[in-house]
Amino acid sequence: MTATLHALALALSLQAAPAPAPQAPRPGTPLPPMPASLSSRAASVEAVEAQLRAAEQSLRFVETQFTERPEPSSTDSQLKRFSEGEVYSLLGDWAAASVLFYDLVSDPDFKASPRYPEAVFYLADALYQQKNDIGARVYLRDVLSLPLTPQRYKEAVSRYLAVAGRLQQFEGIDAYVDKARQLSGGVLAPDIAYVHARGTFKRLDLSPEEHQQRSRALFAPLAQGPGAFRVQAVYHLGVLSVQSGDYPAAISQFQRIVGSGPDAVVSTGLAEAEAQRFRELAYLSLGRLMYETGRYDEALDHYGQIPRESERFPESLLEVAWTYVRKQDFTQAKNATDILLLVAPDSQLAPEARILQGHLLQKLRQYDEALETYDGVVRMFMPARDKVDALLRVNHDPVAYFDNLLARNERSLDVSTLLPPLALKYASTQKEVADAVRMVGDLDSGRQGAGEAKAIAERILEALDARGLEAFPELQEGYVRAEAVDTALTAVEQSLVQAEAALVEEKLTPAEREKLLVAQGAREAQRLRFASLPTTNKELEARRQRMQAKVDAVDREAFRVGYELQSLHANAAAIRKWVEDTRDERQADPAEEREFLVQLQAEIATLRDLQAELDRTRARLATERQSTDTSLEGEAAIRARYSAALQQEHGVLRAGEGRLSGEDTRVLLRMHAVRSRIDSLRGRVAVARVALRSRLEHRVKSIRDKVRVEQALLQGYEQEVAAASGDARNLVGRIAYDSFRRVRQQFYDLVLKADTGTVDVAFSRTQDNAANIQKVAKEKADALRALDTEFKDVLSSEGGD
Repeated sequence: MTATLHALALALSLQAAPAPAPQAPRPGTPLPPMPASLSSRAASVEAVEAQLRAAEQSLRFVETQFTERPEPSSTDSQLKRFSEGEVYSLLGDWAAASVLFYDLVSDPDFKASPRYPEAVFYLADALYQQKNDIGARVYLRDVLSLPLTPQRYKEAVSRYLAVAGRLQQFEGIDAYVDKARQLSGGVLAPDIAYVHARGTFKRLDLSPEEHQQRSRALFAPLAQGPGAFRVQAVYHLGVLSVQSGDYPAAISQFQRIVGSGPDAVVSTGLAEAEAQRFRELAYLSLGRLMYETGRYDEALDHYGQIPRESERFPESLLEVAWTYVRKQDFTQAKNATDILLLVAPDSQLAPEARILQGHLLQKLRQYDEALETYDGVVRMFMPARDKVDALLRVNHDPVAYFDNLLARNERSLDVSTLLPPLALKYASTQKEVADAVRMVGDLDSGRQGAGEAKAIAERILEALDARGLEAFPELQEGYVRAEAVDTALTAVEQSLVQAEAALVEEKLTPAEREKLLVAQGAREAQRLRFASLPTTNKELEARRQRMQAKVDAVDREAFRVGYELQSLHANAAAIRKWVEDTRDERQADPAEEREFLVQLQAEIATLRDLQAELDRTRARLATERQSTDTSLEGEAAIRARYSAALQQEHGVLRAGEGRLSGEDTRVLLRMHAVRSRIDSLRGRVAVARVALRSRLEHRVKSIRDKVRVEQALLQGYEQEVAAASGDARNLVGRIAYDSFRRVRQQFYDLVLKADTGTVDVAFSRTQDNAANIQKVAKEKADALRALDTEFKDVLSSEGGD
């Protein structure tokens, strides 16, 4: 935009001559020799005046648009940021919205604004949407103490209750709920009532009796009247009945969800997918209750209502199998496990289903198939169990091993990646491990973010000191326009000097002409450099692209080097881990191993130094990319030297001005008037520069003060994150060890059950064989006795004979 308007103003100033006059050349290009006729001299003055008028118009634009226009007030800036934050919130860009609203909320001057409560709510909402429960709770608590509209207050209470339930922090919620109830005319809005009830249902700080009493009191009104949360409320009442041991009441509640009678619950306001989910949960709960009360056929009927595409279907199949086991129908039980392993072979329930299947095959006396099933479980889980065992035995203190592994890793390490793939699937289901690893990742992100913010603050201060106007595009545009006007005035002065030479040169003495030639030579020596200054948008853009291409080429090479450094870091970490993990398996000389590790540590230190240097280089490249326009000081110096040469030439020509007469004198007076206007316009240009510089100093001071305040905050954040990171790494090391030990125990139990099943098969087969042998022996004895009885007379007669 700046370069385009600069070129337009310059083109107008150079092409404003009347039609009969030749087209004005590029600034710095000498005009052709002026004809000697009076009319042509007057025409040349008119051309110069036209150039001057164009330059004055350009200057007036600079004054009206940049120097005389008042600076935006802090209130205007705050409202602009508020509007931008609202737009980002509507677009769902919660990260950008949270940054803008945090900037507003942390501004002390903005606290007096009537929009401050709304900004705090938007900030809390943006954090809530990003699952930042701790931050959301802080700002939600703040916003609930501010004057809000009833609708905003209810929305804030709803979010606060949801966050409090997840964090198990319920201080002050009763007062917030009471106020929300008052704002709703004494009856709590259904959405807030449900969130409040669900939060109370999840509370762990209540006694069982109080938990039952308070939860039922909150869910009962929602379950009675029609509304969007009736189904959810009825379901939770059923769960509460199960927890209290009142199975008949629980069955009655769940039947209301799946039934069609007068007491049936209609899923008003619920999406079909959500309604179906609650129906499936109700069917599953009814099946379990019927199972517990011995009503196995009814349990099977309820389990059978869960569709095959449901995520609950594998769970229902396993419970169907156990229901058939209770009915002593082992064939149907085995069929259920077959279906489970067919539709969900990778389910977390599959191992237990395989073990149960082996037991059922044993009950059905299909011993070979049972042995094959048990062997399959052993083949699947024993290698993973052994690998986890090796991982836990890698050090005398496994917790310290994990802590050290996390501490020396340069980047966030997911400890679950240490497990074999099969074990990883089971460890990932451990909520505490997932939460702990996510916590470490968040802390690492926080530390990295604090470091990046610190580097950004330093870059901002450095840019304010080094780049000046380039840090503020608007001020830079005004300054470039002012410089363009100065260049145009110099071009006008050049045309004026050429017109003066055509008017006065004939009146000069030979000595004065000699001085004129010298002055013209000096001016001509400067002209080419003056003519090289970019004056059009195309020339400015071409220069910018050339410089950016050079910066981009270096940045691409820096990215490639950074990728190689990351690979080397990963290789070094892998080598060190391999050395420690295989120490008991290798027959290496301890002295050689220590020497190798010292060399490896030296290489790692070198990599860190290279990475730090690369980061500094890329930061400088980012700065250079934003300042690809050359500094204006060099152009100003070229223009000043050229103007001085023109002044010297004008000084020589003044010697002949007193020798003019008649009409030439009137032309000369017009030239003097033009020169006076040039000087006046140069004065206005100087005033514009001073005004722009003053605005620059004001903005620089304001931003520098803000950055220094943020730097002080960042220093405190870095210390807090560093302390929290150390504690978290110790915590994650223990959690990782405990989780891996539980996974190992889980695999151990599965293998043990399979081995036990194998022994049971052998024992059962032995018992069957023994029973068969006994049966055959008994049959043989019975047959012999029958033979003895049948041939008793014969044998007796033979004996008598």
